[in-house]
Amino acid sequence: MKYIPNKISLAERLWNIALSALLLIYGGYGIYINDLYLPARTGSGLSLHDGPAILMFGAFACGALVMLSVVVDHYDERDNEYKYQVFARVFKYLAWSLFAAALIYNLLN
Repeated sequence: MKYIPNKISLAERLWNIALSALLLIYGGYGIYINDLYLPARTGSGLSLHDGPAILMFGAFACGALVMLSVVVDHYDERDNEYKYQVFARVFKYLAWSLFAAALIYNLLN
């Protein structure tokens, strides 16, 4: 059976690249000014400083890596989608763990 590589639409690739860049820029700026603001649907949102902000930026970076792995997988024509799926799963768990750790750390401070 002939292998057919993944094809991701141009719109999805551009969306993933743009959102990854925005996450890293927003998180980096929040670290730079030591105030990483997380908006909320209702209420005033949450401002993270110092350690919690760094942990949240780590979660942002992991999310960006997951989105960029979809783009890289599109251009990689080898039969190794499983590796990209494992990579994405590991970094999704790491991102959610860092997200939770940042919120818990912020509550304890």
